[in-house]
Amino acid sequence: MSRLCLGVNTAYHESAACLVRDGEIVAMAEEERFNRVRHGKHSRIDNPDELPEQAMAWCLAQAGAGWQDLAAIACSLQPEERRKHNMDLPDRARVRPGDWGTPEGEEIFYRHNLRVREMLSARAPRARFDFLPHHLCHAASAFLPSPFEEAAVLVVDGIGEIASTWLGAGQATALRALGTVEYPHSIGFVWERMSEFLGFDVYSGPGKVMGYACITDPIGELTGRDHLEAMRGILHPEGEGFWVDNEVFRFRTDDFSGLERHFGPRRRAVVDRYEEASIAAALQVQTQEVLVHLCRRLYARLNEGRAQPVVDLCLSGGVALNCVATYEIAARTPFRRIWVQPMANDAGTALGAALLADQAVGGTSRPRMEHAFWGPGYTVAEMEEALRRRSLAFQRPDSIAEETATRVERGEIVAWFQGRQEVGPRALGHRSILADPTRFDSRNRINLRVKMRESFRPFAPSVLASGVARFFEQPADLLARRFMLAALPLSNRRASQIIPAVVQENGSTGKATARIHEVTPEIDPLYAEVIATFERRVGIPMLLNTSFNIGEPIVTTPDQALDTFLRSSMDALALGPFLVPNPKTR
Repeated sequence: MSRLCLGVNTAYHESAACLVRDGEIVAMAEEERFNRVRHGKHSRIDNPDELPEQAMAWCLAQAGAGWQDLAAIACSLQPEERRKHNMDLPDRARVRPGDWGTPEGEEIFYRHNLRVREMLSARAPRARFDFLPHHLCHAASAFLPSPFEEAAVLVVDGIGEIASTWLGAGQATALRALGTVEYPHSIGFVWERMSEFLGFDVYSGPGKVMGYACITDPIGELTGRDHLEAMRGILHPEGEGFWVDNEVFRFRTDDFSGLERHFGPRRRAVVDRYEEASIAAALQVQTQEVLVHLCRRLYARLNEGRAQPVVDLCLSGGVALNCVATYEIAARTPFRRIWVQPMANDAGTALGAALLADQAVGGTSRPRMEHAFWGPGYTVAEMEEALRRRSLAFQRPDSIAEETATRVERGEIVAWFQGRQEVGPRALGHRSILADPTRFDSRNRINLRVKMRESFRPFAPSVLASGVARFFEQPADLLARRFMLAALPLSNRRASQIIPAVVQENGSTGKATARIHEVTPEIDPLYAEVIATFERRVGIPMLLNTSFNIGEPIVTTPDQALDTFLRSSMDALALGPFLVPNPKTR
């Protein structure tokens, strides 16, 4: 009889579920893909028991299983540990009354987490249930599906039970901790706070701030202030970890006065200006300093006295999505291979919880994550039915790859919906929008006609392996590139004139980078065929790739794809084998 184990992330945000059978991944998905609420839900003290119902149901259906078939269920937070460490924090007198970090708020949060166990155990009374340490779940999600037999593991996020950072190691199927950094010393919280300070949303803001930071250096263009000097005074490496000045950041409050003393008035909305971007640049540079320090300390501690050092590194936690920092770790530390799985944020703890649950009931194997395509997929018949319900004109070309590449080459913007959906925040060629990276107007046309987003945000290239070697520097084997989690500098600055639509140029330093997504025919043959066909026509082995969404989670179903496509000005949609021209642009 097979062993089915369900992992669930529900305590904070990025709610998600993952199902493994005998240690192998069957299905995983974020709740936002179903409920259409970005990040699944917002973090509140009273909603841990707002479960990822649709993600869990879909995972079970994908396996042809029911709740009665589960051997184990695990959730990625330990409520007892959380309550024990957060009831009497030094800053509790100034945080919002009855909220996080107060005895009353933490007790509410604790009770709602216990409710999760009641709800899930009632559905699956024969299954073992465990609350697992948050950062151990992150570490398991990073190391256990990695290609490494032994590796250093670094987890950096906002907070778990009380830690914000976990340093450790994995070997075979075991993980061991080597150190932690605890609240209020939290890089994840720093990024959320600075996102709010600069006028961004606390949830989606950190990713946007990273793009904001890449267009300039930390010297204010209007004021001439050295924002990096100010940032170093409130966030810096220290000992085995790092230090955050919470008298300045004042987490869990509405008080931004400490930050205003260092960086001027809080911005109530995003300002498309280099002065504000220079503050973001200071944050990015100093974050890189802290992460490089952590990785060097982890390397030294893990390899002390070893004849053959461990040179492989796994990263996880929301901060691991900072693809610019990943390159800096590769360039400035002794690690030679770096792995980041695609769902490195809190959603990925569902994967880690499922794998640890499998071990708890006797599992001894590890999966290998060669790709990110673990979400919902649809049959050709289901896609055709969605088209016919809307009476849309469509065709079925001999080759959808050939037709798509032809249209992109002549300047069209094409939505691409194929196979099972990718997990994580990056579109990886199954729910994507494609355009010509060699046209310098592609970026503006997508921003203005389709995505309606900030002008400074970059687009990524999906690149064949030959293009990675041709265009980009790679100081180590950045395996994270297959999941669009590494930003690489151009090996020749003039290449920015060849692929201008997918390059982010720093106006102060002149450095040009791209957040690449490496595509291989072995893993994704159809998408690789589109890129290869485009290369035969244009001579460039890459396409501009951005997520198939407009102010919403990435589309999941054929109907969602059609809804988003039809309210856009994209030229065509490749829905499985079908090509759908946009009736508004024909």
